[in-house]
Amino acid sequence: MTAPRLSAGLRPFWPALWLALAWTLAGAAAGWAKPEPLPASATMGEATGRTWAYPPAPPAVLPGGQATPRPASLTPRQAEEKAGTRRSAQDMDHRPPRPPKPTRSGVIRLAAVGDIMLGAAQAENEGVFSEVKPFLADRRVVFGNLEGPLTDRGTPTKDPSAGPYHLFRSSPAQGGLLKDAGFNILSLANNHINDYGPAGRAQTVSVLESLGISHAGGPGEVAVLKVNKTRLAFIALAPNAGCQNLHDLAGAEALVRAEAAKPDTLVVVSFHGGGEGAAYMRRVGPRPEFFLGENRGNLPVLAHTLIDAGAALVLGHGPHVPRGLELYKGRLIAWSLGNFATLSGLSLQGPTSLAPLLLVDLAPDGVPRRVKVVSFKQEPRLGPRLDPENRAALIMAELSRGDMPEEWLADLGGGGQRLRTAGTGWTGK
Repeated sequence: MTAPRLSAGLRPFWPALWLALAWTLAGAAAGWAKPEPLPASATMGEATGRTWAYPPAPPAVLPGGQATPRPASLTPRQAEEKAGTRRSAQDMDHRPPRPPKPTRSGVIRLAAVGDIMLGAAQAENEGVFSEVKPFLADRRVVFGNLEGPLTDRGTPTKDPSAGPYHLFRSSPAQGGLLKDAGFNILSLANNHINDYGPAGRAQTVSVLESLGISHAGGPGEVAVLKVNKTRLAFIALAPNAGCQNLHDLAGAEALVRAEAAKPDTLVVVSFHGGGEGAAYMRRVGPRPEFFLGENRGNLPVLAHTLIDAGAALVLGHGPHVPRGLELYKGRLIAWSLGNFATLSGLSLQGPTSLAPLLLVDLAPDGVPRRVKVVSFKQEPRLGPRLDPENRAALIMAELSRGDMPEEWLADLGGGGQRLRTAGTGWTGK
């Protein structure tokens, strides 16, 4: 039988997915062996006066594999039909949403993206979110990970003698672009927020507070937004100094339990964790992920423990590529939202250029009523642009199989398309 012809739009991405599948099977056969530690190195970002290929070569043996399928839960369609709010097929495409009708249901419309690093203020950056803003118009909550400080102060904190190093920062003026786009909550828990020391981070906090943008990520820090009658408590984690430590599971669990116990409160947790680059655009496995000699977290243990403690939604970022979704005990987990608006310092080739926008409608009890991914693709120095090939949504849906009800996956990207394996690799159908 002749293998199906590879779709031109997806051709740049199938090698990474095919290789990831092979690593998954190899990892399972090897019993999820822990990889040999790689030499210690600085974190990812923009090197000053240096050139560094991105991403670095992955370890020879990677942890990963098939997550244990979860019991079937109420699908979005069933939930919407039960609530009498089922939307028509035309609302499931990639057109901007219609203005919301008044509702007494208390549904919380949330949008979430991955890494944002806008760099120096330039005239060409002013339209960076121009194609995104229509999709955020009906969102009461817009979340992203601020990958580096908004500062023109401070001194670099990385040691050149340690090898290739990367520094991120954006002009404080770029904060206005975030406000104008609709962002009202940002994570400051990541491996670049302290690239310019305490002065850089302090200026970032000052800029965000002057704009009315909430933030979380410091030890013990909780950001609160009020939507309808619901209190949303945001907690952000990362395995880095100056952040609520991702490896301090007991501490994170205690924070979640304390907030979840408060009246009319939903807890949203974000984490900056997992390996980086195309090799990690795969299913999340049952072991810690290591990258550049650093333990980037046992993500299933983290997310499941925090949901058991009372978290309603868990949002992941850090790998710079999209990963799948999981429905665990009726609560949604996004394992990685990839890059979204990284205008300098990161390669935007292949999977790292994909920029998913996750749209979630949460009921007041935290149950997701509707989940959708709008696919964007980053263009160098221009930011996210709508992707007519719908690649981010298709890839995320494929990596979610077994962890989400099939009907959810059919609705995820709006077209019922499916990415599937063929004799020569991955293709669209």
